Amino acid sequence: MNNHSTGWFRKPYPLVESAKEKLGIAVGSGIIVVFILIIIRPFGIESSKEMFPFLLGFGFIDFMVTAVYLFLFPMLFPTIIKSSDWTTGKNVLSILWILFTIAIVNYFYGQHLGKEAYVAGLESMDNITMVSWIVITFSVGAIPVVFILYILEKYLFQRNRNRAASLSKGIKKQRDLAIDKPIELKSSKETILTISASDLICVKAEGGNYATVFWHEGSLVKKEMIRLTLVGFLEKTSDIPTIVRCHKSYIINRNKVVSFQGNARSVMIVLDGMDFKVPASRSFPKEKLTKQG
Repeated sequence: MNNHSTGWFRKPYPLVESAKEKLGIAVGSGIIVVFILIIIRPFGIESSKEMFPFLLGFGFIDFMVTAVYLFLFPMLFPTIIKSSDWTTGKNVLSILWILFTIAIVNYFYGQHLGKEAYVAGLESMDNITMVSWIVITFSVGAIPVVFILYILEKYLFQRNRNRAASLSKGIKKQRDLAIDKPIELKSSKETILTISASDLICVKAEGGNYATVFWHEGSLVKKEMIRLTLVGFLEKTSDIPTIVRCHKSYIINRNKVVSFQGNARSVMIVLDGMDFKVPASRSFPKEKLTKQG
């Protein structure tokens, strides 16, 4: 496999996290499966109308397997399935795993449960082995799925790159005046930490009632764990317009924004002096990230 192909598999890719989107994907995939089966009428089925309940079972299997994976697996394997390092390759592997699981369940349903209830017209299924079920499922689903993922990754990359370019123009057009107001915070060591608002770089949520604050001290970047949520930090700094929330896990000082970069997963914010990039959620208006609202 050449470097271009392997590079594509390593590219960032958005992980579906919304419960509404997960349910929509599961329901939609089940409906599509039933629709395709009604059209192609596999297994020697003469009338799709008479066998509709049987075919509906395959759609239900697709829905259940997809829903279990999307809802349950991220909870069981949070260190593997997480949005921060989700890639196109991981997305492809997860879909292939779903197809494999569907193929196994389809085999037992088609050869036993379904066939017991709908014997007439299904004689051709007698010679279908488990391997055949797997081959059929992958041949029908794998190629179009990977093709769609490829097109979607290109679209998302271009969309976020354009958004990043637009945001970068915004920070060049206008900068807020620096505000030197001191921000007093209680550190995790129970000491009081005082940071000038103009020196603040960003704040990262750490779970529970803790966060990590990053700031400039001369030419150095300092960081400290504090006992405060992001919501609490925003309330404390509500009168400082340069401090804005850009993501569910991050608050930034927009005067510290150097540039924006886009990939298929999201728009990333490059901050002055930081060795990591901060994601920018699409739910936050670009005006809040680039200038005083």
